[in-house]
Amino acid sequence: MGGTVAYSRLIVLVLLFEVFITALIVAGYYYGFSVYPYVSSSSSVSLIEGGAAGWETRTESFHATLPLYMPSLQDLKAGYSSLQSGEPQWGAASVLVSAAVLVLQSFVRGMFLGGARGWVVDRRVALFWANGRRYFSEMLAWSILQFLAGVLMLFLTAVFFPLGLLLLVVMMIYSITPYFMVLQDLSLGDAIAKAPGMFRRYFGAMLPLALIAMLCTFAISLTRMMPAPYGYAVPLLLHSSLGTLLIVALMFTLASNLKKDGDSIPKLQPVVAPHNRLIAIINVLLIPVLVTGGVYASSGKHLTLFDSAHKPTYEGIMSRSNFADVFYASEQRYTAYEWRSEDYKLDMKLPELGNGRQPDELRGIADIAWEIDEEVRTTSGNTTSIWVEPMERKSRILYRLVRHGSNDGSVYYSSDNGYAAILPGDEKPREPLSVRMFVDGNGENVFVLKYSARLESSALNRVSADGRFLIPGTSPLNPMDVHSYWFAKRHKPDAIFDMLAAKNLESYMPTLNRSQIALAVALQEGDGRMVVDLLDMLQNHEIQVKRPDWDAEEWTAQLRDLYKGAEVGTLLPYLTKAGEQFGYAELQDSESSNEAVDVFRMDVPFPNGNILITYSLSKEDGLLKSLSLYE
Repeated sequence: MGGTVAYSRLIVLVLLFEVFITALIVAGYYYGFSVYPYVSSSSSVSLIEGGAAGWETRTESFHATLPLYMPSLQDLKAGYSSLQSGEPQWGAASVLVSAAVLVLQSFVRGMFLGGARGWVVDRRVALFWANGRRYFSEMLAWSILQFLAGVLMLFLTAVFFPLGLLLLVVMMIYSITPYFMVLQDLSLGDAIAKAPGMFRRYFGAMLPLALIAMLCTFAISLTRMMPAPYGYAVPLLLHSSLGTLLIVALMFTLASNLKKDGDSIPKLQPVVAPHNRLIAIINVLLIPVLVTGGVYASSGKHLTLFDSAHKPTYEGIMSRSNFADVFYASEQRYTAYEWRSEDYKLDMKLPELGNGRQPDELRGIADIAWEIDEEVRTTSGNTTSIWVEPMERKSRILYRLVRHGSNDGSVYYSSDNGYAAILPGDEKPREPLSVRMFVDGNGENVFVLKYSARLESSALNRVSADGRFLIPGTSPLNPMDVHSYWFAKRHKPDAIFDMLAAKNLESYMPTLNRSQIALAVALQEGDGRMVVDLLDMLQNHEIQVKRPDWDAEEWTAQLRDLYKGAEVGTLLPYLTKAGEQFGYAELQDSESSNEAVDVFRMDVPFPNGNILITYSLSKEDGLLKSLSLYE
């Protein structure tokens, strides 16, 4: 009975600490701090992926290691959260939290190793608190020394790799120091002095156990690839159980060899914890409860307990880029969007912004109704059909938005250098998703950018020069996987035109090839400045251009007048033509063509009329020769 109680208590202690670290890491995403050394590295990042079976956790490689002092998911390079990993934070909060965790970890290690000693040496169930107090100062000193050695090893590895490798070997030799501190009640200095000799003497006895430990951790690391939540729960449970057993076995091996060699292992008369069958049952029952709590914390859902504020509702529209004609014609320099207006909604609580109210950060949990591309499977006999279909889903987004300054000095808030992630729910995306959030300085426009996690996002995350709009570029890889949701209290056509004009400040036409397509898009988007720039470019290259003698403002007024009276639902299908493939029919005018040129006509439609573009192309080289508008 005593052994069962001692073993289960040690597992419960490990789980308590691991669940605490899990909750703290996720809280760090929300509050803007990192917990070192538990920051995910590129080799251990977990991604959330969905399929027919639901959410899945993927890891990039297996891992084999030796659990030391106390089992930890960090040994396996396993992620502590199923959420998208945040960028490492280096502020004062990160330093203070990491230091506090180091102190707490030292105390818990003393509890754990002291409890293991009570089981191995004294055959008693010792009180954790008494052991924590007994070994705390020595464990803290060892943790600090270990941290400094790790920093030095990273530095030496960067400067000259063999030196870093040499220091790693030295650290391995001294890694048994805490065991002698506990087994023989030695000071840190005495244990360090004794460790190298003991390592050489007992290397043969420890080697089989080390090989078993590496084999076990290798097998456990493979379970990280299980579907969530098992990709977190199974490694946590197995490593806590087997890792504890391996550490106890190592302590037993060291104690047995010390006794065999005549080294003293003092009787410490530990304070004995009362135990009976009921306590043993409670300890065993706590194990699944704590694992379940860890799963809950790893999903970030524990933060929703504080999300009780009333949230105003914002109406949404969605845009996405595509391999549109203008994108190819401009050598990928001109972005245009397809638009959709469905029942997209965002419930989000924002403080009063503008008029000097500019907090450093905005944080919270937003409820969003949008579309997720999911796999649909149907089976008929022996045939299974699989296709992708957008599904209406309600999700929750955990966010921390950081204040930024735009090119003209205006303020906006973005998850860049902050955080945004989808909390796991009923969604089953066909591939891992990432999100970015943007709020303008007045809180009038909220953008949520949803895209495949495999896409490089720098071209997607563009902000207008005045800080009012998110203006994503076109991804050269599957641009239709990038969806930008724009939420506002009430969408107005003028704001949409302003957004398109801001987007076009980042677009240009570097070639005359098919420049009539770019002109049609600029007309469709109601951007007089871009229209004038394109027409001037054609004239500067000696293309014959017939055009109204209007400046940029006059062109804008004329084009917007063609949309006058149109509501947003009517406006968007016209704007979508700019971002489509084959959005404009180019019809040849055989009667006007001759031996030298082919003449084409292209209509640009508007709610209140249309604009006819007539242009001619050389039959010899296909280059544009002339262009006229309205004729």
